[in-house]
Amino acid sequence: MVRRSLPAAVLAAILLLVQPLPASASLTAADRAERAAGYVASAQRSNGAIVAFSAIGSTADAVVSLVAAGVGRPTVRRALDYLERKVRNGKVVGVGLQGKVVQAVVAAGGDPRRFGGTNLVRAIRSTEQEGGNLGAGTSVFDQALGILALVAAGRAPSATSLAWLADAQCADGGWQYDGPPAPGEDEHCSSGSGDWFASDTNTTAMAVMALEAADGPAPAVAPQSFFEAIRDTDRGGWGYTWGFQTTDANSTALVLQAYAALGLEPPAGSIRALRDLQYLRCGAFAYSWSGEGRTGPDLGATIGAIPGLLRLPFPVTGRVARGPAPELPACAA
Repeated sequence: MVRRSLPAAVLAAILLLVQPLPASASLTAADRAERAAGYVASAQRSNGAIVAFSAIGSTADAVVSLVAAGVGRPTVRRALDYLERKVRNGKVVGVGLQGKVVQAVVAAGGDPRRFGGTNLVRAIRSTEQEGGNLGAGTSVFDQALGILALVAAGRAPSATSLAWLADAQCADGGWQYDGPPAPGEDEHCSSGSGDWFASDTNTTAMAVMALEAADGPAPAVAPQSFFEAIRDTDRGGWGYTWGFQTTDANSTALVLQAYAALGLEPPAGSIRALRDLQYLRCGAFAYSWSGEGRTGPDLGATIGAIPGLLRLPFPVTGRVARGPAPELPACAA
């Protein structure tokens, strides 16, 4: 009887499935980030896109996260090819989207001044000349993205752009998504039930990182006071805004990045709150909690969690994605 050997690829897959899962206590932040990167890489489409909350924006975010994790070079290369095609075809417009793509290109070691036949840095900088903010109608969130992109590319934002962002702070120490405080709004920048935007953790974290990266003016109120007040006291992390404070991966990761940008240690238990949302075997993160259980594996949450796990503020520079991301078992349905 002839004994036949299993093909090497099949044997490797079997060994991966049956090997014991490392104890969570033995996994470092880098280990967890690599596993998350494996899940992100597995979601890449044939055209190079990694689509979570959006196609272009999420692909750019994924590039930054993979570089932060230090793995996934082939995935990053295909994602950049996709982004370059979108720039060449005129699909990357607006300060926010341009800011995300610039940060992705710089993180991966490319030149955003020569990307898809466009100087994206000049495109952002030209809008800066139109007023204190980066173009008429620019949101606070996009303003922060534009400033971070300029810093990533080695270009100093104007003093007026930085002042506009600092002055957009709400009285509670946070920032709201859409714009500076308006007459009649309360300390949370809310004018009542019809106002969909109040101070939120995501915009606040981005504003903090932008002002710190650009050495901008100090805000009137210490932003950590806002983070302390809005924190989820049950789970230990952060949700999006007032009334929606249940810990979610994206918000918690961004706040951890903001604490790192400020040079501060985050509150006790907040890092564990982010880790508790990870499915270790497949690397993915849940977006949040549903009762006592985590919600399902979520690509956008996993992309956002990686820099938070590593406590790396934006912009991410000076890191290299080497080799492919790890191949992990598929997440259970």
